[in-house]
Amino acid sequence: PVYSGLLAQDNERGARVRANALLGVLLAAVAALTLLGIVAAPWLTFVLAPGFDAERAALTTRMIRILFPMAAFMVLSGWCLGVQNSHRRFFRSYASAAMWSITQIGLLAVWGPREASMTELAWYLAWATLAGSILQVAVQWPEVWRLLGGVRPVWSLENQHVRRVVRNLGPAITALGVVQVSGFADGFIASFLPDGSVAVLGFAHQLMLLPVAIFGISVSASSLPELSRIGSVGATPLAVDAVVRRLRDGWMRILFYIVPSAVALALFGDLIVGIVLRSGQFGAREQQLVHAMLIAYAAALVTFASNRLWTTSFHAMQDYRTPLRGSLISVVVTVVASAAFALPWRSNPLAVAGIALGAALGSWVNFAWLWRALQSRLVPLVDAAVRQSVVRIGLSTVVSAALGVVCRTVLADFHRYVQGGAVLALFGGAYLLLMWGMGSAEAARLLRLTPRRR
Repeated sequence: PVYSGLLAQDNERGARVRANALLGVLLAAVAALTLLGIVAAPWLTFVLAPGFDAERAALTTRMIRILFPMAAFMVLSGWCLGVQNSHRRFFRSYASAAMWSITQIGLLAVWGPREASMTELAWYLAWATLAGSILQVAVQWPEVWRLLGGVRPVWSLENQHVRRVVRNLGPAITALGVVQVSGFADGFIASFLPDGSVAVLGFAHQLMLLPVAIFGISVSASSLPELSRIGSVGATPLAVDAVVRRLRDGWMRILFYIVPSAVALALFGDLIVGIVLRSGQFGAREQQLVHAMLIAYAAALVTFASNRLWTTSFHAMQDYRTPLRGSLISVVVTVVASAAFALPWRSNPLAVAGIALGAALGSWVNFAWLWRALQSRLVPLVDAAVRQSVVRIGLSTVVSAALGVVCRTVLADFHRYVQGGAVLALFGGAYLLLMWGMGSAEAARLLRLTPRRR
């Protein structure tokens, strides 16, 4: 937000000085934390996964010592992303993350079939993640170099804008750290559940994050620099009106995609899991467990995505304490609820779904906190147009889901690829056509059709 504000004021030189100074601060910080993580790896393993046996604990410790340097490069990648997004450059900053995945996929494709030990394969895969993080930075570096006119990291806190960023770092890092603590708590609880629960949790979390990242984080990321530029002029009536319009537009775009995604995960999640994950040792039992978790996650998919936008709006106004308080409350609720839902039934394989239920409850709590705080600061976000859009999205989703259920019944005896592909195609296509018929400009854009008058 500080960087975008400087650009909005045509102070490009000040923005470059701030970026280079912040890079120096980040490099010093990640160097110290990486060294600390490598040294403390055995204790981190003991604290975060006490349920692991000696062999799994030893492997985890070895991998932590590789993944901490990877995290340092990820921080540098985040700095590159911030610079590019502030200049309204979004593609390379986010597409570069594919290098991280491609490196791991390449390792598994080439080395995996020849490696007899899964332990050694995991060890090599950890090195592949480190190499992928380096490539992720390398892909972004030329664009960042061009935007800044060269990169010269310096250690300096004399600039007032740099000091403001450093002050903002405290609550911002704490809020993100609290979310990470919630993830660690999930793994902690899962380590006491039946074998495979940690893996099932990871698979379900990845699938849940897919629509949240594509449709939630993308809208939030593109909104942050624009909201920051608007906010740099101060809390004038015109600026407030522009922020509200931007938030309404972003939220409606999120709901347009997230509501049908949540219904698809709940009703057809087993088909999605079967298409994407079922192979090798991942069988029908694992498919059922991941689907159970997706049903629980789907109950709060709207809030998972919306909370990103609400948090972004506070960050644009350089208010980091309000999202921090909401994160603290929601994490406490998440951890307590996950333990209460999962541990009493720890012998049941479906107990892992209790972790997802706890996360859903915590997300709703965070949504309520951020929504109330945002409403008190701005004019009400829900107006007649928003209510009409929500009704259209709801009706289109219900009708499309009914068509998908009928299609699934008709194709019950077909292979999962045929059945799943047909059901999901019919569901998605019907939804887009219905929304276009109701006047959705977003559906018209996707279908390459002329928007219909509402």
